[in-house]
Amino acid sequence: MNLTLHQLLYRAYSGQSSILRPVREEFGLGRGQPRILSYLLEHGGSSQSDIASSTGIDPASVSRMTESLRRGGFLTRCEDDSCRRANRLELTEKGRMAAEKWRKESRRVENILLDGFSDEETAMFRDFLTRVIGNFSKENSNE
Repeated sequence: MNLTLHQLLYRAYSGQSSILRPVREEFGLGRGQPRILSYLLEHGGSSQSDIASSTGIDPASVSRMTESLRRGGFLTRCEDDSCRRANRLELTEKGRMAAEKWRKESRRVENILLDGFSDEETAMFRDFLTRVIGNFSKENSNE
């Protein structure tokens, strides 16, 4: 059976999603929310606009998701010392635990995904996916 590239990409996405879904459900997280927690784990306290531009999530969606994460006890909002009008979002202990577990499981998924690939093949695969994402970015900016 010859699958189209779209079908192959979807199956790969579904495979990783089925492994990571239980982690999201364990913490009661919605889609996209682990990406925000992961960003904050990596970068520390950040503004919503920094999160949106770095993660590629629409700013309005970031606003909704961070508010939900704040109400869920994963984030706290602090005044930004450099600008009184801005707020900085920071992980709570609960948010840090969720982000660390997500990172651990994401690494496990990556190991499964790349099993049997050489370092050179992994680098090529990463390059191909980066180029695919760039093509989509160009297409979306033309709309």
